[in-house]
Amino acid sequence: MKQADQTRALDLEGDARLIDGLIRWLTVPRGHSDVSITELTRPSSGYSSQTIFIEARWNQDGSLRNQSLVLRMAPPNHGSFADYDLVPQFEAQMAAAAAGVPIANPTLETDPQWLGAPFILMPRVSGRVIGQLPHLDPWIASLSPFERGFMYDQFLRTLAAIHRADTLRVPHVSRRDNMAELAYWQQYLSWSCRGHPVPALVEALTWCARHRPDEEPAAALLWGDVRFENCVIGDDCHTRAVLDWDMASVGAPEHDLAWLTSLEFTMHHLIGRRVDDFPDRDSAVARFEELSGRSMMDLEWYETFAMVRSTAVMTRLSVLRQEAGKPVLLPLEQNPILDLLGTRLA
Repeated sequence: MKQADQTRALDLEGDARLIDGLIRWLTVPRGHSDVSITELTRPSSGYSSQTIFIEARWNQDGSLRNQSLVLRMAPPNHGSFADYDLVPQFEAQMAAAAAGVPIANPTLETDPQWLGAPFILMPRVSGRVIGQLPHLDPWIASLSPFERGFMYDQFLRTLAAIHRADTLRVPHVSRRDNMAELAYWQQYLSWSCRGHPVPALVEALTWCARHRPDEEPAAALLWGDVRFENCVIGDDCHTRAVLDWDMASVGAPEHDLAWLTSLEFTMHHLIGRRVDDFPDRDSAVARFEELSGRSMMDLEWYETFAMVRSTAVMTRLSVLRQEAGKPVLLPLEQNPILDLLGTRLA
């Protein structure tokens, strides 16, 4: 049997076990009857997590119900991060929901007897998921100038609401002040590249440590990976669900806003333009300060640190793709983002 055929056979065998475990879980602890899984698809590459779409059917209170579900589990092999714990992700979503943030209403199962590992199962929220950069998304391009501006404003409102969540509700979410955050990413640089971190990132992180702000704002719940691609957006341009809480933590709110603005800065330079009718950096920051009720402290430092962190994650993805024999999206050393980061530091 050829390697591709063997891999496909293993995938089918794994899917069969997954379906059997889900049917048992939906039947026993959830109390449904006549459960069947009619479709299972894997839209995710699985580096950050396994994301699996499920079409299920069961009898509830005498009526047949069809449900579109989303299953999230740890990546099957090596992933974007060394640790993948679903409990903090679940806690973060529940705390955010209590603060008025739209989420996908997840259910957490920590007992591995059902699927061989903990998992989160949630209803599939209807709406738009940006599958590529906002700059290249045809739906965003089809919107009117007012709708694009409104969508961005709703996104900022959602982010401000996340930061108002009660951090006492998230006892298992990592709490890191800026010194601990720097230490975390120092370890990440080495781990992510198998002990051979990219020198330019090491130098940039050293710069961040040397210029760490003296004062630090009050800690808040952080989403972590603040991008339009990580939420479901309705046709009315409202944020309908915030997804992908893999990087959730408790720390300075500036980290979240800086992740958004630094990614926009990077894409602007790489692509050569911003998304039409999205606010510029200063306008976005001013609007977020208005929505959050406080000024952003030392935001330029947080943006530089965010560039180091996001580039480190992209470098990790390149390492994983290289090891899997897949085309690398960005080179490890001659990465144009490293040049942009170096210019910023200078």
